[in-house]
Amino acid sequence: MRKIGDTYYYIFSSQVNHELCYATSKYPDRDFTYRGVIISNGDIGYGGRKTKERLAMSGNNHGSLVCVKGQWYIFYHRHTNKTCFSRQGCAEKITILPDGSIPQVEMTSQGLNDGPLKASGEYPAAICCNLYNSKLQKIGHTPVIGNSDRIPYVTCRNEERFVADFCDDAVAGYKYFDFSGQTQLTVTYRGSGKLRVFTEDKTLGKMTLTPTETWKTSTISFTEEGKHALYLQTVGDTMCDLLEIGFC
Repeated sequence: MRKIGDTYYYIFSSQVNHELCYATSKYPDRDFTYRGVIISNGDIGYGGRKTKERLAMSGNNHGSLVCVKGQWYIFYHRHTNKTCFSRQGCAEKITILPDGSIPQVEMTSQGLNDGPLKASGEYPAAICCNLYNSKLQKIGHTPVIGNSDRIPYVTCRNEERFVADFCDDAVAGYKYFDFSGQTQLTVTYRGSGKLRVFTEDKTLGKMTLTPTETWKTSTISFTEEGKHALYLQTVGDTMCDLLEIGFC
């Protein structure tokens, strides 16, 4: 429960699990009215997206609203290790409209950052806000431990966080980066294959992943300006793990 102004906001997980919804009332203990969805950990419903078009492994969701330095955020979790019992804590900035409503927000990689991430330095590959392939989109709700389907997932082993089993038309999406011209992108990986690198509206290039069983890097250069999502997608017979993405 949160009180914002003179309104009480009750935050809860709906029966479909992947959502955090809200209801409002002028009282803390009665007369609540359902108002809608704040976040889905599969981005289902955002922009009219259907369940079969989920952009990440969907599953149970928990969290609530928190005000940080005057800005309200929805805290929630995404799923890791192909199970609903392993989770990654996340936060997204929300907007409370004059009528008290909260439009559903998109999952991003920004967290508590005030705006898009700078396209400079290094970032863990595990901050991807979209991670799926066609098999994952068909599975439905979060798979149970031991699922043998070839689907990409975030994991942590030997104190390293990374994206594992990046294969079979997989896509990893990072939203958003602020680009400022000539950019060199480096991906730290192990495995082999090729990756297509693209934004919302164009291909930036392709990376060749020379076969390796230890972490290695591949680099491409391109020119881009402004705020954009960055996507990595497997091409052909590709199987790899992703540790980091870096810019210079």
